[in-house]
Amino acid sequence: MNIRIPGGIANGLRLGLALAACVLAMSPAAAQQFTALTGATVHPVDGEVIEDGVVLIEGRNIGAIGAQVEIPADATVIDLDGSHIYPGFVHPLSALGLTEISSVAGTVDNTEMGAINAALRVEVAFNHDSALLPVNVAGGILTTHTVPSGGLIRGRSAVMNMEGWSWEDMTIKAPAGMHIDFPAGAAGDSENDDLKKIESVLDAAQDWHKAMQAFEAGNAPRPARNAQLEALVPLLEGEMPLFLYAGKEKEIVAALDWAEEQEFERVILVGGPDLQYVADRLAADNVPAILNGVYTMPTRRWEAYDMAYQAAGKLHEAGVKFAIGDGGGGFGATNARNLPFHAGSSAAFGLPKDAALKSVTLWPAEILGIDDQLGSLAAGKRASLIVTSGDPLEVMTKIQRVWIDGEEYDLARSKHRQLYERYKGRIEAETE
Repeated sequence: MNIRIPGGIANGLRLGLALAACVLAMSPAAAQQFTALTGATVHPVDGEVIEDGVVLIEGRNIGAIGAQVEIPADATVIDLDGSHIYPGFVHPLSALGLTEISSVAGTVDNTEMGAINAALRVEVAFNHDSALLPVNVAGGILTTHTVPSGGLIRGRSAVMNMEGWSWEDMTIKAPAGMHIDFPAGAAGDSENDDLKKIESVLDAAQDWHKAMQAFEAGNAPRPARNAQLEALVPLLEGEMPLFLYAGKEKEIVAALDWAEEQEFERVILVGGPDLQYVADRLAADNVPAILNGVYTMPTRRWEAYDMAYQAAGKLHEAGVKFAIGDGGGGFGATNARNLPFHAGSSAAFGLPKDAALKSVTLWPAEILGIDDQLGSLAAGKRASLIVTSGDPLEVMTKIQRVWIDGEEYDLARSKHRQLYERYKGRIEAETE
């Protein structure tokens, strides 16, 4: 049977096929792109600093790094003499992509209704077109661990790239972990209602999992679908880490005791400066921590004015693997750009400079399980890096250029940069 296609449609099909062929011909698979960044001081983070080094970008990844690197003849060579190259910062705990303007409820999507939200998935709600993303990229933050908030069992987080066309395109790791807020009232009270509610849900998830195993073995009917309980199974099976939130020293100790009783295989403790008071136990139990910001005041009369600034140094001295966050708060997503300055302030109060840099690059990548891709500069890792005028933990340092997954990022996309350019002319005109 012959099917006759009208001429207009046939021509359209031919044009479409021709365009598709052109796109395929220009794809990275057809021709790998090389970019050589030369002349800069390269800071791999997990190795020695390389003076007058070369970073060869091959497609989306770093092809080679060193003082002597063979540069392909067809590579684009960019001279960065006098500048410094660092890996992009990894934010260990943010609301980026979920919050736009904290005072406008319609733009705040980081909190779900109810106390138990284990089935929540952060990545599907991530706003790839958020105006806050370019601002943070201009500040050197190229990767974010975006987390849910609210409730007792908050849900599942995701590690997201800061550039992409959609949430699928930007997802690096999902789920990154389950988040549980340890009830403050449960410290010293094992009968706390909120704690009992969490334990009841965990027990129900364990029972559901056993029923599902019995069904798969052909020994029982299939249990009713329950998204909340199903989401908790990887946590109970040790396939997903637990991010456990606790504030004061007494609560942190109680949270650690509870986590041991529940026999979670991998716990990451999220807390404030009081983490320093349990540093020895964290180190002994091999529990990594996220120090959620240092810009805070002491809460007890006997504490020194700089107790929060010393916290990171105390954790490091005890041998705790930790990452530094920015403190979040009501303007968490807006202030995420200040992440490197929390690390820089910690360096001024006892944290070694190299450890301060690792606390916002390599160590959060290790804690999140993405250090095979990000956190340091090494061959085979993603080419997500920043070019700076100096130490990126210093407020006065300028981030000059940025590459994300091998593509240079246009820093003019930052709203802050746009406002600067807009009003700079007016100031110059008034001073002439």
